[in-house]
Amino acid sequence: MKFTATESNVRVTGRTLFLKNTRYLGYSGSSVSFRFVGKKASALIASDADFFGEELKGRIAVYIDDAKEPAQRICLDKPEAVYTLYEGTEEREVMVTIVKYSEAPFGLCGICEIEIDTDRLLPAPAHKERKLEIIGDSITCGYGVEAESEAIPFHTQTENPTKSYSLLTAGLLDAEAQLVSWSGNGIISHYVEETATERRIEVGLMPKIYQYTDFSASSRLTPGDENTFEKWDFTRFVPQLIIVNLGTNDCSWCKDIQERKDHYRDEYVKFLGYIRKNNPQAQILCMLGTMDTRVLTELEQAVDIFAKENADEKVHFLSLPPQKAEDGYGADWHPSPYTQRMTADIVAAEVRKIMNW
Repeated sequence: MKFTATESNVRVTGRTLFLKNTRYLGYSGSSVSFRFVGKKASALIASDADFFGEELKGRIAVYIDDAKEPAQRICLDKPEAVYTLYEGTEEREVMVTIVKYSEAPFGLCGICEIEIDTDRLLPAPAHKERKLEIIGDSITCGYGVEAESEAIPFHTQTENPTKSYSLLTAGLLDAEAQLVSWSGNGIISHYVEETATERRIEVGLMPKIYQYTDFSASSRLTPGDENTFEKWDFTRFVPQLIIVNLGTNDCSWCKDIQERKDHYRDEYVKFLGYIRKNNPQAQILCMLGTMDTRVLTELEQAVDIFAKENADEKVHFLSLPPQKAEDGYGADWHPSPYTQRMTADIVAAEVRKIMNW
């Protein structure tokens, strides 16, 4: 039996594009899950593999049933190929989950068709009642978390959102998480080198990207005027709590220049307004601190300004502890697995207080 990854056949998590009967997993941690009775399942998956070198190709992981670790990790190194997802010796009920490990800008993952060896496709797994949206940058994506040291350059092979505080927090809270995260991104600037004389805004900053289902995939699949890109329908996923972890890359531009830091603060207030407009009932937790704290004061000010100007008691601030050398580093000085787990513990505890979970 062959079928497409429609929401009637599979459980979809994360913001995903569905174009020409193909489900595109773009953002880190986005996934599809399906249940069937049989011995084998496979999928025809398309990717823009020829566009990237080995270090930036798309990568997925396949989980079977409720396993905590993936049964396999796959590099999408062909424009189109059939991948075996599960194969057993006896016919039984199986749940298969495909999770995007590499982040949105690197390597498309288009699930064109899924095939099982019987006609016994079961109802898709249910969604969790608790829902989180997490807006962030490379830390949220799990950038380089599996690299051996800070001296290792970025490679999608060492990127793993399941080892980031984001999905770890969701696991601790038994919640479904939707990640809107992109390495190098920020409120007023992408990451820039120390000598930069201009901020980087050409790729699209998070306040713009957040409006779309998947800005990166749209720019490759339906190139042209970004106004034609699919806008995100905020009724498709209604989180009880939204975590915003943005500012690390802005720090590279702001440095200790107060005018720039004030700009970050003011634009952060505007972004909170857009988040609130589209998520009127959600609690919002704004946090920063793991890698760089130079705009931490301005972030706290932004939360305070927004709360007072809008009489909004559902917006909160959390200062995260800076990472420590003794706890190790991932690629390019990113958080190690230990730091990510510690951060998840802190964030989950804060969410429990806010949500009474």
